Amino acid sequence: KHRRRRPGPRPARPPARPSVQPLPPGHGRSARAAAAAGRAIAMRKPTLVRQRTVAIDKDEVDFRILSYRCLDSSALTSLGKHCKESHWTVAVGNGKKTIDIQLKVDRSVVGNCEVGVVCDGKVVFPISGDTNNAGMPDKMGLKQTFTWRHPFRGTVKGLGKPKYFELRPLHLNAECWYPATLKEQMDDGTFRAMVFMPDGQGGSKEVYYPIVQKENVRDKETKKPLAIPERALVLTVPVEDPLHATLEVDQELCTHFFARPTPPPAKPPLKANKSRVTLQVNQDRSEINGDIGFNTFSHFLDGEVRAVRSDATRTRHSWVIQAGPFAEHVIEIARNPKSSKVFILSVDGEVLVEAAAEDIESREDWWECQFRLLGEKFLDWDVYESDVDGNALDTKGVVSQKTKYSHELIVSFTATDSNLGRAKLHIDNVDYTDLPPMREQDRDRMLKCRPEALFGTYGLYTPYKVSDQEPDGFAALGKALEGLFCSPGDFFMRCCGRPPVDAEGVSFQPPRAMGPAPPELGPDNAIVGSA
Repeated sequence: KHRRRRPGPRPARPPARPSVQPLPPGHGRSARAAAAAGRAIAMRKPTLVRQRTVAIDKDEVDFRILSYRCLDSSALTSLGKHCKESHWTVAVGNGKKTIDIQLKVDRSVVGNCEVGVVCDGKVVFPISGDTNNAGMPDKMGLKQTFTWRHPFRGTVKGLGKPKYFELRPLHLNAECWYPATLKEQMDDGTFRAMVFMPDGQGGSKEVYYPIVQKENVRDKETKKPLAIPERALVLTVPVEDPLHATLEVDQELCTHFFARPTPPPAKPPLKANKSRVTLQVNQDRSEINGDIGFNTFSHFLDGEVRAVRSDATRTRHSWVIQAGPFAEHVIEIARNPKSSKVFILSVDGEVLVEAAAEDIESREDWWECQFRLLGEKFLDWDVYESDVDGNALDTKGVVSQKTKYSHELIVSFTATDSNLGRAKLHIDNVDYTDLPPMREQDRDRMLKCRPEALFGTYGLYTPYKVSDQEPDGFAALGKALEGLFCSPGDFFMRCCGRPPVDAEGVSFQPPRAMGPAPPELGPDNAIVGSA
């Protein structure tokens, strides 16, 4: 019943595989110490890289990175071995002024990193260093974290939001405040605003003020006077890891907040790309004529992004897009010929990013760069002016309405893929291949309609503009007598019949009938004045 084992020695069993591989001969650390060091490095790297840029509200942005390069000796041989250079071009405020920041780190000395920082051609670290012929600073060891600050005037919070503020017109003697929308912040600290004032018939009208001092503006909710923020761009070079320097504005990290203007700026002697439309209103406000067609005007208002063409090879990939009717952009990704890890992203023929994946916070195993196209478009109303009493004049003026907009773009591809023809471009979370194609506007009929039709189709009110010229002659005398009588022409006989108003200038009693009834106000009664 039982099988007998054949005589002879038992076969040798294979040795059990250890759970932890032994260290190579001559290795000074234990396996436990090596594993702990590996975990520390793995935990430290995402913390240093991933937290260098945060999500920023699109409507409150007044800084942007126009160009960023991060190169080492493999891509730029002039740097020398074990050296790395980072270069930012930053636009702050209204974008007219740019700041160039260069950071050079030399790791050739074991246990010590030498650092040099140049801002706008001036050596800021080391403080006593000199700039050499190549425009780079001298370097020295960093003994403590280095910080550099550049103050600038920030953008007012709530700019462009409807009725977010209240405005006090200067031509009114009483302390009257009216809801207002600040349309634009000027370089000298003044503003352009649209004010909602009573029209004397129980309704309201929009009045445009091209120059408003900040003393005459306050917050609608808190009633606090307007304050223009003073901000600062801060460069921080940590002593423990100088390669991971950060840029921030008021504790908002913006190291990799890449952006470019749209439409792209034209290079001299070419004229600037058009980003405005003009609408002419006749004197009796019965007809509006535009300088573009209906379809182009609709595209101007919605700003839809459309695909134009694309071209792809193994070493480069380019896309051409149309952002609105007047802006066309070329986005291109290409390999750096001197380094297999560094890629060059260009927008409109200028380098936006030149760096490896780990230098721009890309997700694992991907090269991914996110940036924005930031722009402003203007709608200019060419209208006949009115005086402060609403009487039509023969003079003309322009009411300019500015709108800010932005588009978010992402260029991505797997870092292990050697074919850039498979790279992807997404605009506002839409793949380039899913964008609507560009349309030809050759047969577009020129815009011509009534104010009511413009409002019904596009939701646009036709504004008024109050003349900023002082009245003369009998008009000035009548203006002076208004403070004593209801009307200078009627004080000997009767009241003018205007409805009484409260301290805020708002009518609280229906107007009395004086002669023929005034025409019913349509949606185009929106007014524009100056203060």
